[in-house]
Amino acid sequence: MYERSASHPVADDSDNHTLPSWIYNDARFFELEREEIFSRSWHIACHVSEIAQPGDYITLTFLGERIAVARLQDGSISAFHNTCRHRAHQVISGERGTCKRVHVCPYHGWTYGQDGAIRGIPGGSEEDLKQVGHGLLPVDHEVYLGFVWVRLKAEGPSVAERLAPFAELLAAYRIEEMVPNDDLCVEEHPIDWKNMMDNYLEGYHVAMGHPGLNQMVEGGYDVTADVERGTSYATHLLKDYPAGGPDEFAYLSIRSAGDHLPGDHGRRWSYLSIFPNVNIGLQPDSIDYFIFYPQGPGKATFRTASFSLPNASPEVQAARVAAGRIWTEVQEEDNQLTASVQQGLQGSVYQFGYLSPRETGVRAFRDWIRQRLPIAREEARPSQHLVRLG
Repeated sequence: MYERSASHPVADDSDNHTLPSWIYNDARFFELEREEIFSRSWHIACHVSEIAQPGDYITLTFLGERIAVARLQDGSISAFHNTCRHRAHQVISGERGTCKRVHVCPYHGWTYGQDGAIRGIPGGSEEDLKQVGHGLLPVDHEVYLGFVWVRLKAEGPSVAERLAPFAELLAAYRIEEMVPNDDLCVEEHPIDWKNMMDNYLEGYHVAMGHPGLNQMVEGGYDVTADVERGTSYATHLLKDYPAGGPDEFAYLSIRSAGDHLPGDHGRRWSYLSIFPNVNIGLQPDSIDYFIFYPQGPGKATFRTASFSLPNASPEVQAARVAAGRIWTEVQEEDNQLTASVQQGLQGSVYQFGYLSPRETGVRAFRDWIRQRLPIAREEARPSQHLVRLG
């Protein structure tokens, strides 16, 4: 952490202040986030349908770590570091593929099984194999909601434990039976990941920032947040009658009835967030995820993909197309909003802001960050001479 100067204003969780502006563009704070938050957090690697057959694999890189997730011959799933035990070369190249027998490191030809276990060392002996042990080092993983989740440090509750209050509702969407609608979208932005999360966690800006979306929904935006579990759930009701522009009108005209969903969820769009950076959008006919990966202070990668049940009717497929265009417009609007906020956070006049009572999710996210990094209560940037404590 940082040493604290007594002259700095310090916030507590009972105030209505936002997170301080300095942490959205500070290199030292970014390093703390990497170590204290992201290395201990769950991240979506893929959907199970993306590695449906034995030997299928995907690879991903985040926080400088290379990870592979693979389907094994017995149908189980394994996750391991995609870094050769010999000289640290990447073993598996490409984002996805199928391994028929073994993975071969392209540097010196060391071979590994589908599960990352060491199989052979050119010129090596049985004793050499024993010294290497398992082979590619395992990564903690969990299969839940049809997604494969990974984390670098096996600490804290499982994904299932964190999402236990929503288990019954989530089961009704049958996410594990879904298949991808289109390719994964990855974009890089000069925007801090926390800025993106703040924006996603509230509907306060919908009326002003998303005029098309606003015409589709009723006025209420209900939010339930849990700081201890690190979750936020927001939901709003779609209008019964067609409204809005061409895409909004089309979607409301032909949307799925959502008969497989409980209560009125067939008429709702909902948003489930798992702190620090995973968000799952729930629609009657599909779901999508929005993940904000930090790439440095004030820089992030935005990843999104959508999924739906197979064999949908032509009407439902048409509704998804309309919804896709709506969300593309919403995302472009959010990019403009968060870009302006990022510029303001980097200026000299804004040290912190004031939360509206309607920003329940943002407040919970703020408190969750403060619990893990108490330096985030410092509302003025610590002096440059302050040192990080172990």
